[in-house]
Amino acid sequence: MIKNIKYFLIFLFLHGCGYSPIYEVKQKSNFGLNEIVYSGEKNIGREIEKNLEKFRNNKVKNVFNADFTVSKRQEIVTKDKKGDPSSFKLIIEIQLNLIDKTNNKILERKFVKDTTFDSMDNKFELDQYIKNIEKNMIFKIIQDINIFFNIIENDI
Repeated sequence: MIKNIKYFLIFLFLHGCGYSPIYEVKQKSNFGLNEIVYSGEKNIGREIEKNLEKFRNNKVKNVFNADFTVSKRQEIVTKDKKGDPSSFKLIIEIQLNLIDKTNNKILERKFVKDTTFDSMDNKFELDQYIKNIEKNMIFKIIQDINIFFNIIENDI
Protein backbone atom coordinates (compact mmCIF):
# COMPACT_ATOMS: atom_id res chain seq x y z
CA MET A 1 0.00 0.00 0.00
CA ILE A 2 2.86 2.37 0.81
CA LYS A 3 4.46 1.65 -2.58
CA ASN A 4 1.24 2.59 -4.34
CA ILE A 5 1.11 5.89 -2.45
CA LYS A 6 4.77 6.59 -3.40
CA TYR A 7 4.08 5.93 -7.08
CA PHE A 8 0.97 8.10 -6.97
CA LEU A 9 2.88 10.98 -5.36
CA ILE A 10 5.72 10.69 -7.89
CA PHE A 11 3.20 10.66 -10.74
CA LEU A 12 1.38 13.64 -9.26
CA PHE A 13 4.66 15.56 -8.85
CA LEU A 14 5.85 14.86 -12.41
CA HIS A 15 2.46 15.72 -13.84
CA GLY A 16 2.31 19.03 -12.00
CA CYS A 17 5.88 20.24 -12.56
CA GLY A 18 5.53 20.89 -16.29
CA TYR A 19 7.84 18.09 -17.39
CA SER A 20 8.07 17.57 -21.14
CA PRO A 21 10.55 15.42 -23.05
CA ILE A 22 13.46 17.22 -24.71
CA TYR A 23 13.15 15.43 -28.03
CA GLU A 24 9.38 15.87 -28.29
CA VAL A 25 8.25 17.81 -31.34
CA LYS A 26 5.39 20.11 -30.49
CA GLN A 27 2.39 20.01 -32.79
CA LYS A 28 1.64 23.72 -32.34
CA SER A 29 4.69 25.73 -33.26
CA ASN A 30 5.56 29.03 -34.88
CA PHE A 31 8.37 27.47 -36.90
CA GLY A 32 8.09 25.52 -40.14
CA LEU A 33 10.04 24.31 -43.16
CA ASN A 34 8.95 24.89 -46.72
CA GLU A 35 11.65 23.41 -48.93
CA ILE A 36 14.16 20.73 -47.92
CA VAL A 37 17.19 20.24 -50.18
CA TYR A 38 20.27 18.12 -49.50
CA SER A 39 23.48 17.23 -51.26
CA GLY A 40 26.28 14.79 -50.60
CA GLU A 41 25.87 11.31 -49.12
CA LYS A 42 22.44 10.17 -50.33
CA ASN A 43 21.55 7.52 -47.71
CA ILE A 44 22.28 9.80 -44.79
CA GLY A 45 20.58 12.73 -46.54
CA ARG A 46 17.38 10.72 -47.04
CA GLU A 47 17.25 9.76 -43.36
CA ILE A 48 17.65 13.36 -42.24
CA GLU A 49 15.14 14.59 -44.82
CA LYS A 50 12.64 12.01 -43.54
CA ASN A 51 13.10 13.41 -40.03
CA LEU A 52 12.70 17.01 -41.20
CA GLU A 53 9.35 16.24 -42.87
CA LYS A 54 7.58 16.61 -39.52
CA PHE A 55 8.58 20.30 -39.49
CA ARG A 56 7.06 20.95 -42.92
CA ASN A 57 4.35 23.55 -42.34
CA ASN A 58 3.55 26.57 -44.51
CA LYS A 59 0.74 27.91 -42.33
CA VAL A 60 3.00 29.34 -39.64
CA LYS A 61 4.47 32.80 -39.30
CA ASN A 62 8.17 31.85 -39.60
CA VAL A 63 8.88 29.63 -42.61
CA PHE A 64 12.41 28.56 -43.54
CA ASN A 65 13.98 26.72 -46.44
CA ALA A 66 16.37 23.99 -45.27
CA ASP A 67 19.51 23.24 -47.26
CA PHE A 68 22.05 20.79 -45.89
CA THR A 69 25.21 19.11 -47.10
CA VAL A 70 26.20 15.65 -45.87
CA SER A 71 29.73 14.30 -45.87
CA LYS A 72 31.03 11.00 -44.57
CA ARG A 73 34.70 10.09 -44.19
CA GLN A 74 36.41 6.97 -42.99
CA GLU A 75 40.03 7.44 -41.97
CA ILE A 76 42.69 4.95 -40.91
CA VAL A 77 43.84 5.66 -37.36
CA THR A 78 46.39 2.90 -36.76
CA LYS A 79 48.07 0.15 -38.75
CA ASP A 80 49.55 -3.17 -37.65
CA LYS A 81 53.10 -4.42 -38.35
CA LYS A 82 52.14 -5.60 -41.85
CA GLY A 83 50.73 -2.21 -42.77
CA ASP A 84 47.11 -3.33 -42.67
CA PRO A 85 44.67 -0.96 -40.94
CA SER A 86 43.80 -2.04 -37.41
CA SER A 87 41.48 0.81 -36.37
CA PHE A 88 39.37 3.33 -38.23
CA LYS A 89 37.63 6.62 -37.55
CA LEU A 90 34.20 7.32 -39.07
CA ILE A 91 33.23 11.01 -39.33
CA ILE A 92 29.80 12.29 -40.39
CA GLU A 93 29.34 16.04 -40.93
CA ILE A 94 26.10 17.88 -41.65
CA GLN A 95 26.22 21.54 -42.66
CA LEU A 96 22.66 22.86 -42.16
CA ASN A 97 21.55 26.22 -43.54
CA LEU A 98 18.12 27.61 -42.72
CA ILE A 99 17.07 30.50 -44.96
CA ASP A 100 14.26 32.71 -43.67
CA LYS A 101 11.84 33.37 -46.53
CA THR A 102 10.67 36.76 -45.28
CA ASN A 103 13.94 38.61 -44.64
CA ASN A 104 16.52 36.24 -46.26
CA LYS A 105 18.29 35.74 -42.93
CA ILE A 106 20.50 32.63 -42.91
CA LEU A 107 21.02 30.46 -39.85
CA GLU A 108 23.97 28.07 -40.14
CA ARG A 109 24.89 25.14 -37.96
CA LYS A 110 27.37 22.31 -38.37
CA PHE A 111 26.71 18.93 -36.77
CA VAL A 112 29.69 16.58 -36.49
CA LYS A 113 29.80 13.08 -35.02
CA ASP A 114 32.80 10.79 -35.07
CA THR A 115 33.71 7.44 -33.62
CA THR A 116 36.70 5.12 -33.64
CA PHE A 117 36.43 1.36 -34.06
CA ASP A 118 38.75 -1.60 -34.53
CA SER A 119 39.06 -3.61 -37.72
CA MET A 120 37.77 -7.18 -37.97
CA ASP A 121 39.03 -10.20 -39.87
CA ASN A 122 35.62 -10.94 -41.36
CA LYS A 123 34.91 -8.12 -43.84
CA PHE A 124 31.16 -8.85 -43.96
CA GLU A 125 30.88 -8.44 -40.18
CA LEU A 126 32.98 -5.27 -40.43
CA ASP A 127 30.60 -3.80 -43.05
CA GLN A 128 27.57 -4.68 -40.90
CA TYR A 129 29.26 -3.12 -37.88
CA ILE A 130 30.02 0.08 -39.82
CA LYS A 131 26.40 0.31 -40.98
CA ASN A 132 25.21 -0.08 -37.39
CA ILE A 133 27.62 2.59 -36.15
CA GLU A 134 26.52 4.90 -38.97
CA LYS A 135 22.85 4.39 -38.10
CA ASN A 136 23.53 5.27 -34.45
CA MET A 137 25.49 8.37 -35.43
CA ILE A 138 22.68 9.53 -37.73
CA PHE A 139 20.19 9.07 -34.89
CA LYS A 140 22.35 11.23 -32.59
CA ILE A 141 22.66 13.94 -35.27
CA ILE A 142 18.88 13.92 -35.76
CA GLN A 143 18.45 14.42 -32.00
CA ASP A 144 20.88 17.37 -32.15
CA ILE A 145 18.95 18.88 -35.09
CA ASN A 146 15.68 18.55 -33.14
CA ILE A 147 17.24 20.34 -30.17
CA PHE A 148 18.54 23.07 -32.51
CA PHE A 149 15.05 23.53 -33.96
CA ASN A 150 13.56 23.78 -30.46
CA ILE A 151 16.11 26.48 -29.62
CA ILE A 152 15.28 28.38 -32.82
CA GLU A 153 11.58 28.11 -32.09
CA ASN A 154 12.08 29.54 -28.60
CA ASP A 155 14.21 32.42 -29.95
CA ILE A 156 11.72 33.44 -32.63
